[in-house]
Amino acid sequence: MTGRQLVSDVRATFKLISSDTILTDRAILSEIRSNTLLLIKRETNLRKLWATDTVFTTIPCVDMVEVPISECCEYVDNCTIARSKLPIPRISEGNYQYVIQGVYSINAMSGKGKKLKEITVNRYINLLKLPIVKQEEYFWITNNYLYVTNPFVKAVRLVALFEEDVPNELLYGECGCGDSIMDDEWCKNPLDKEFPLPGYLRKQVLDLTAEKLSKTYYAVKEDISNQGLNEQSPNVNPK
Repeated sequence: MTGRQLVSDVRATFKLISSDTILTDRAILSEIRSNTLLLIKRETNLRKLWATDTVFTTIPCVDMVEVPISECCEYVDNCTIARSKLPIPRISEGNYQYVIQGVYSINAMSGKGKKLKEITVNRYINLLKLPIVKQEEYFWITNNYLYVTNPFVKAVRLVALFEEDVPNELLYGECGCGDSIMDDEWCKNPLDKEFPLPGYLRKQVLDLTAEKLSKTYYAVKEDISNQGLNEQSPNVNPK
C-alpha cells in the first residue's frame, strides 16, 4: 500500500476532490504518518511488531568514521569510537528505548554481520572505568548521530522505526538519477513509496486521520467562507 493510495482512501472518506487546494496530499500524508507512529508505538510498547519488517526501515549501509570518544561526552580518554558520517533521521522512542530492531556490523569479507547491543553513553563510560576486558560491541544515539564502540567499523546496517523520511543519500548512497539499478527508488515521489503500515492497523489509522482532518479542514473552510462573505458585504454608512 503506497502513501498515495492511503491519501485517496482518506479523501474518499469525506468526499474531497483531489484538486482541493486547502488540503494537499502531502498534508494528508503527514497526518497519516503521525497517527501511524502513534499506534505503532503503542504496539511496540506492548512488545508487538518487533519481529515484522512491515514497520521498520532498513538503511543497508551507514558509513562510519573514527572519532575520539570526547566528541559525544565529557569523558577524557585516548580511546576512539566510530560515528556515522551523516546524521541519522529521527528514530521513534518507546517507553524504555529507541524503536530499533537492530544495528549490525558489516563484514565485507564474509558478508555476515554481528548484531550490536544498545547502551547509553554514560553506561559505556562506566564500563570503561572497570578493570575488565571489553569483548562486546555497543551502539548508542547522541545528537542525531549513531555511535559504535568499535572504532574500526567502517559501516553498519541499521533497522529502525523512523519518524521522518530517510534521505536517499542514506538509503541508496551516491547513485543519483543515472544508470543505477536504484534509479526508480531514488527518483520516486514520496507519495508513491510503500507506506509502513500493518494491515490490522490500517482502518484505525484512516479513521483517526479522517476524524482529525475533518475538524481542522471544515473549520478552515468555514473561516475562509466567512471571510469571503465579510469582504463582499457592502459598507453601510449610518445617517
